[in-house]
Amino acid sequence: MRLSSGREIFGFATENTYGGGWDLGPTWNYVITSEKPFLVDAGRRGNGLKLLEMMRYSGIDPNDLDFILLSHGHEDHDGGLFEVTRATGTKVMAHRIYKILSRVYPRKAPSPEKRNFPASCWDCPMPETFWKNNCLEYHKEKMRLEIVSLDNLGQKISDGISVFHIPGHSPDSIALLIDKEIMLVGDTVLPDITPHPTCEHTFKMTKGILQWNYREADEIYGLRAYIRSLKLLKGIGEEMPGLTILPGHRLFFQDMWNRIDLKIRITEIIEHHVQRCGDILKSLRDGPKRPEEIASACFEERLLKGFGITMALNEVLSHCELLEISKDVIFVEDGRISATHRTDFESLVRDLG
Repeated sequence: MRLSSGREIFGFATENTYGGGWDLGPTWNYVITSEKPFLVDAGRRGNGLKLLEMMRYSGIDPNDLDFILLSHGHEDHDGGLFEVTRATGTKVMAHRIYKILSRVYPRKAPSPEKRNFPASCWDCPMPETFWKNNCLEYHKEKMRLEIVSLDNLGQKISDGISVFHIPGHSPDSIALLIDKEIMLVGDTVLPDITPHPTCEHTFKMTKGILQWNYREADEIYGLRAYIRSLKLLKGIGEEMPGLTILPGHRLFFQDMWNRIDLKIRITEIIEHHVQRCGDILKSLRDGPKRPEEIASACFEERLLKGFGITMALNEVLSHCELLEISKDVIFVEDGRISATHRTDFESLVRDLG
């Protein structure tokens, strides 16, 4: 892709297969030309060297990279960083939260088995069978990365290029605005599918290492943080209606290119979350339910197979947190969730910003 400024952007799709019904499609990684080119994301672990091969095939020498910028700290975006940095010596730039959460804090870990895990993995929703098979070496590599921190809203990282903090899907998520023509949004805005928000309760585990900069959970975690970030991006889309949006997944999927109108797509995503809250309240009409029962009522059966149930539970809990804040539900002692027969969540969502 060539911009009117003459800058070029190259997109490289790397394999991202976890199995089950939650298929995100390949991870899209981007090289942006500047005085020196830089790379955004590096795909899953095991894809770093493959990504470098694709770059060489496209005429880009990986040794010319100025830096690697990380859109957010999920394994399908940062798993290949160690391979790429080891091969090229390139520095990594990421939001400061990523740098903090990528380290171990044995005395602050929530449980003995997490003592040697980076803080980003303390509240991992995946089952033990998954992380034992997929994550142990990834943890070790992640902790060895040298990170240059970014933190300021609208911070310029190069001439014509600014970075925005957009937490919610991940506490360290960022968006990249390039020459007011292109925006890279990571997994915060995706075509066709709705990204998962984090849960605010994760802050109970990490606040001991983050509280010097963040005092409230919803500043960086949960559905409220995510909706605020969506509204921030929507505002940019309204100011720059011609922006081309490059997502972290499904730029090209099932034999078609997916174009994103930022204003329209964000409106759709917010409406999805409003509808999800409404569906949860409907499922509670006949009495309190456990999160698993709510997930069964709100998701297709195919999405609940394997670790799909874990993903569904995470989404249910993130919405129930918002519903609790709006006083539409309460969490009762036995772990069930009960409706209060109020419906104030829509006004809460509308007022977020």
